[in-house]
Amino acid sequence: MELSDKKGIQHIVCSLAAQGIQRFVICPGSRNAPLTLSFNRHPQFVLYSIRDERSAAFFAMGMAQQLNEPVGLVCTSGSAALNFAPAIAEAYYQRIPLIILTADRPKTWTDQGEGQTINQTNVFKNFVRKAYELNGEAQLKDELWYIDRCISEGLNLAKSINKGPVHFNIPVAEPLYGITNIERVEVNSFLIEPIENHLPTTTLQKLSTTFNQAKRILILVGQQRSNSALEAILQELSELENVIILCESTSNIQSKNFILNIDRAITNLPEEKAEILKPDLLITLGSAIISKRIKTFLRKHRPQLHWNIHPFDATMDTYQSLTNSISMEPLSFFQQLKPHVLSPASDYSKQWHQISEKKLSYHKQFISQSSFSDFSVFAAIYQALPANYHVYIANSSPIRYAQLFDNRKIVETFSNRGTSGIDGCTSTVIGAAVAMPQKNFLLITGDVAFMYDVNALWQEYPVDNVKIILLNNGGGGIFRIIDGPEKEQELTQFFETQTNTNVEHLALQYGWQYLSLRQSSSTKLILDRFFEIETKHTILEIFTDAEMNPKVLNDYWQFLNK
Repeated sequence: MELSDKKGIQHIVCSLAAQGIQRFVICPGSRNAPLTLSFNRHPQFVLYSIRDERSAAFFAMGMAQQLNEPVGLVCTSGSAALNFAPAIAEAYYQRIPLIILTADRPKTWTDQGEGQTINQTNVFKNFVRKAYELNGEAQLKDELWYIDRCISEGLNLAKSINKGPVHFNIPVAEPLYGITNIERVEVNSFLIEPIENHLPTTTLQKLSTTFNQAKRILILVGQQRSNSALEAILQELSELENVIILCESTSNIQSKNFILNIDRAITNLPEEKAEILKPDLLITLGSAIISKRIKTFLRKHRPQLHWNIHPFDATMDTYQSLTNSISMEPLSFFQQLKPHVLSPASDYSKQWHQISEKKLSYHKQFISQSSFSDFSVFAAIYQALPANYHVYIANSSPIRYAQLFDNRKIVETFSNRGTSGIDGCTSTVIGAAVAMPQKNFLLITGDVAFMYDVNALWQEYPVDNVKIILLNNGGGGIFRIIDGPEKEQELTQFFETQTNTNVEHLALQYGWQYLSLRQSSSTKLILDRFFEIETKHTILEIFTDAEMNPKVLNDYWQFLNK
């Protein structure tokens, strides 16, 4: 086996192999040459070369998200590393295991006028589970042992405990391109065994008593991967008269008993109805909640009790009403609670379903008469969408529109709601598609988010399993549908950053098929064609009117209140 002639690099690479990591996304550069050469020549690793560091990091994140395993990321020294930061922050809040290896100049050259040299020690300290400094020039036995143990600890943190990014900064000196034949590198590695949490008997008795006495229980599910066992037990609980379950598209659980469109149900509630729907007990699980309306509702109409169930973030008090922090997996919690649950008489679930069904009928009426706009386009997309797609939805307005429509045909919905930024939305789905070629992926994005991440298309890997719908409304449409900026004179230049572009030339440049839509009369025809099997690797650009979009959405909210 050929590896770098630097013993420190040999131990880094072989320790990562011993921990089972297989995939690395490599960005071009010279200082990282010892790592690149060694990973490429080691038989265990599969490498992907992505030129743009920011895109590469989101690409790796999309891969790790789909594979549910760590993916490595390698770059050269200097500002290259800083371009990883947006994806690392997103992975941190989504708990996606990224293994970041940044090559560095020897520390003696930091701040000494050397090219491509910045202080890279702890450069991502706020957004990684842990950061390590590993000497690529290590020679001594104890130095090499230290590398092995840091790799073991870091990989265990990233993949099996509190999942998330881990950073290894690796100073190396010239020469960089030396290669040597090695039969074997003996490394020391260890595994951290998983531990299951169980509620103490007294705690379980106390919580089950509280649950059984509550006449109005609201279970709110945030962003998470699909989990059939959790979905099944929540389905059982949703059949109780005193329990209602609210979830979003990114919650990835579905049932006729769940309220799947929160904003639609609670918008413009009269005060007396809001008081009826206010829970006695709020139970939250999962990660980010998109809906500002449910956050406002629960902060204004605070429950008497709030249990937050999360293995690591149970103390998060989003609704300013936390009473019980329960640090465990939600599935394990409900499996232990369920045998003790009773069903007191209550009309709480009935009240929620009545208002949800009423709003659904208004929703359908409005769709049938709405003007061509972002809203009507989303309605048409969700109607035409085949049942075998994994859907990624970009921030900012697309993910908000997505909450208004029936997502039950979608296999899973993803969105970068860890930091909720528009950077990297396209790169994430491209990485996901490369990792899982057997799955079909759809990205729904806006023109600003797409252009911001256009380098996602600047890669050589086949992605015939991806389609992209791009809503081009001439700028950042979100600033016309949230309160505040739409009334300011700076709207078009500084908030919306109005544009006048189309992406047909970009599709041609990067080898994608291209379709466009500009009028409502062609919507069904174009969408049906877009979703045909033959239209692989296709971008559908839909042009809507920036002035019309907020008007239609505002009319929608008013119509729901009729």
